[in-house]
Amino acid sequence: MTAGTSARGHVKKLAFDELKPFVAPVLLQAKDAIAGEPLLKSIIAVATKEANASRSPRKRAVTATSDIDKEGDCWFQALTYEEQAPPSWTSAAVPTDVANGLIVVAVRQTWIALYASDGAMRDRLVKKLDNTRRVSRDRIATFVGPEAKAVWLNGVHTPTAVKADTKAMTGVTLEYAIDPIGDQTYYYSAARTTPDIPALKKNNRPALVGAAPGNARIWVRRSDDWTDFKVLAEVIFDHVEKGKAAPDPFSSLAQSVADAAGVLPAYALTILPQDLLSEDDIGPQERERSRRWAYEANYEIEPLDELSIAVTPTLFGMTLGRVKLTVKLDDQQINIQGEWEGALGGTEHLRDECMEILCDVEKIKIYYESGHTVAQGRLYIGGFSDQPFGWDFQSFDTYELDREKPDVPAGSSLAAQIAQPGDKSLFAYVCQKMFLDAAGNPEGWLASDDGSMELADFIHIDPVKKVVTLVHVKASKSKKPDRQAAPADFEIVVSQAVKNLRHLDRRRLAEELKRGRAKKIGAAVWHNGMKQPDRDGFVKLAEALHEPVSKVLIVLQPRLTKREVDYARGPNAAKMRSLAIKQIDTLMLAAQISAAACGARFVGIADVG
Repeated sequence: MTAGTSARGHVKKLAFDELKPFVAPVLLQAKDAIAGEPLLKSIIAVATKEANASRSPRKRAVTATSDIDKEGDCWFQALTYEEQAPPSWTSAAVPTDVANGLIVVAVRQTWIALYASDGAMRDRLVKKLDNTRRVSRDRIATFVGPEAKAVWLNGVHTPTAVKADTKAMTGVTLEYAIDPIGDQTYYYSAARTTPDIPALKKNNRPALVGAAPGNARIWVRRSDDWTDFKVLAEVIFDHVEKGKAAPDPFSSLAQSVADAAGVLPAYALTILPQDLLSEDDIGPQERERSRRWAYEANYEIEPLDELSIAVTPTLFGMTLGRVKLTVKLDDQQINIQGEWEGALGGTEHLRDECMEILCDVEKIKIYYESGHTVAQGRLYIGGFSDQPFGWDFQSFDTYELDREKPDVPAGSSLAAQIAQPGDKSLFAYVCQKMFLDAAGNPEGWLASDDGSMELADFIHIDPVKKVVTLVHVKASKSKKPDRQAAPADFEIVVSQAVKNLRHLDRRRLAEELKRGRAKKIGAAVWHNGMKQPDRDGFVKLAEALHEPVSKVLIVLQPRLTKREVDYARGPNAAKMRSLAIKQIDTLMLAAQISAAACGARFVGIADVG
């Protein structure tokens, strides 16, 4: 059958003004010298052949093709096809489901953006395009930014009943919801974030961009029309070629490795069903096929040289034979080739299906005794690694690091002494230095609740920005410039901070503030730096707050210095000093996770020295 010829009739002319494709390409690059229009034509020829390829009981035929469109140095062409197949719930020839698919190819020089309305067709085309390769993970990572709204995590740990193999998360800024300890055995397979790509903005709002670095895929939005589609395609080409990667928001997760050094023999494999690996809608036949090999089949494996394995698959109790899987790591990409060996069982159809699944680097995961895992075409290393906490180092010049609160003369009260002339305690620092406007003056409402069953040492409300902050203060037991870190100095104050997270809820906060009106500390209230006679104004403000309210939890402990942190994290640090910093980091990271679970940002303030 020649390109452009339908199996069921005349192929129509496809008009570009009829199209508004969803902008979700897989990004490829030509391996050979071919570029521009010849490259476009070669890819369209493969796409046409696949769109016309029928395999019982599924029938396909191209229904329309477009002319070639050129915009600047970009070339575009599209085709539509029809696919007919019986529903998955019947073995009869009728009834028949009919689906219409769209394929669009955009080319600029040797760069290719391949769009397909059906994810299975897109993946099939990528495998058939022998003269192309996926764009590197690093290039796709330039489309990943902050404020992750959705993240798909894929585990590299051994399958276990007490830990999920995969996790899908949605939220506001999910980089803060990642557990830097418990999630270290996951890598992110895809994420929706807001990268800084001004040309992708719409209505002056940052674009929410999805990216799957291992699959060389991104997705943005549905184009308004063909002109808008072409503009977006050019922006994507510009960024994949020249874009700069932002700091990795998921650096605490498992990372891929470039070589197989240190890999020990394989001991297990699993197959993940397609609907757990893709954000696309999966057709019923593909879903059933994928789940069959993921859940109904068993795989006995035998380690071979390096990454390679031999697999004996069994489906529904029927052994299909022995497959030798040659697994190679080339240019950070995993390639798998399979070959049946010895006596064969089952039907040829099942063996073909099994081989296709086992050689699909997007579906197979292979586990090695060294902690390495082959997953989604990459080699990852998991396991525990220490993660640094991001400290906020501040200057405490003129303040006494070892004095938490001022002295209280007989007949006076703590509320009357905080931040008065001569007070150089850390309480005075909170009042005078922590919540300042652009001119350096105190702003917002601040109240102390120091004492038994306290909410926090200080509560701050910014009514303009709608931010509620709890501050827990602990004095350093040493003020020597060369003082070393002491984990015990953090344990109590961090524990108090976590226990009082519940008070970041505006309703609980207002209730507790009202209960504490009669306490002596109830007179410790400031508005824009001016002392107030009581809590009344503060309580009214807390009661009047409405969602959404931003929440912040702060632990201030100047025992830790930047000097000590830099030394302890360096290559020549004494073991005990390095261990002390790691213990404090772990403690703070655990508190950060607890705060994030309550929708709060966690800040640790230490001494810049």
